[in-house]
Amino acid sequence: MRITTTMMIRNYQTNLSATTENKMNYQNKVLTQRNFTSVKEDPSAAAKASHLTRQYLKNEDYLEMSKDLQSKLDSQEDSVYQVVKYAEELFAKIGKESLNGTNLEQRETYANTIVSIRDSILQSLNAVYSNTFIMAGANGTEAPFSIDDATGKLMYNRGAAGGTEVDDPANIAQLQKWRDEALYMDIGLGLEFNADAAGNKGQGNEIISSTAFNIAFSGLSAIWNDSNDAGNSTIITGAAGKTSLKIEVGNNTINNQAAQDYRAAIANGEGKNHMANNLVDLCSQLALELLQPDEEFDYQSCDEMLTKMKKFHEQADNSLTGIGVKSDFLEKSVDRMESNELSLATQLERVVTPDMAIAITNYSYAQYAYNAALRIGVNLLSQSFLDFMR
Repeated sequence: MRITTTMMIRNYQTNLSATTENKMNYQNKVLTQRNFTSVKEDPSAAAKASHLTRQYLKNEDYLEMSKDLQSKLDSQEDSVYQVVKYAEELFAKIGKESLNGTNLEQRETYANTIVSIRDSILQSLNAVYSNTFIMAGANGTEAPFSIDDATGKLMYNRGAAGGTEVDDPANIAQLQKWRDEALYMDIGLGLEFNADAAGNKGQGNEIISSTAFNIAFSGLSAIWNDSNDAGNSTIITGAAGKTSLKIEVGNNTINNQAAQDYRAAIANGEGKNHMANNLVDLCSQLALELLQPDEEFDYQSCDEMLTKMKKFHEQADNSLTGIGVKSDFLEKSVDRMESNELSLATQLERVVTPDMAIAITNYSYAQYAYNAALRIGVNLLSQSFLDFMR
């Protein structure tokens, strides 16, 4: 068979191109530290890498969300803990001291202290985290609680203009809805909606609670008793012509007309049947009772109020425990997602990133083959052709 110069040139060019491309591929792996730079190089690995990348990014979003929720829960926990400590201080120390053989002048000091603690409780209930009121249930855009200037009663700032009175039995059903409302966040629990009216799974309008995390918490859970009995209502008619008592603490003047009505309408010893259904208003009632003249001071009612404050302390403590349970669940979820993040990163690295020792070795061999091909060309081809190639 006759071997012509043209055949040699053609074969040489083909082999040299293949050698050059092989060298460039290994060079790219070393420089980019990736097994492939386009899908066509390895479609199977590229598809797997794309799937792992989506999982990794989704897990990263869930992890970031969970950490933010953990911080929010920590703030909720701190706020409720403050309420627990204030309630404990009220019934275990200040309240009992105020009833221990004191006269009106001494009780005035304790009354001012109680109102100061009440305002501190209100401040804790209106705590803010990242521009969100964390004790406002599903509505974190405005402070959940305030005290009405006209009545001195605790208001939940939802519903009608000026808010909804917490100590009004007529509002119990609505307050229960606000207390129990949920704000679900997707943290990778398999978010799913309920079935619609036709029974189509996942086509309803409500989230299945087990598939998402409920971050909503209302301060009502800690300081409000939703029972509708005689011992949880101050909605009674007061005696006409009575002057409202005022409690002054610093620059704040508390004019609790409703509590004054409560005091004027009942005889000594009967106040226990007309106590407020929440810790804040109960503080106002106790302070007002302490300001009564010695001959009208109702020790028995004050003692009953302190007993009820102890119940509110237990209720707030139970709320604190509930937040702790949610926080523990979220902490375990964060640990799980951090483990997933490490696992996905390892899998992705295994698919995308080459073994650099092997990659450098292969590149060295490819470079050696390329140089050898050029040397063979010097021996086989004429000088003019080599000049042309250069």
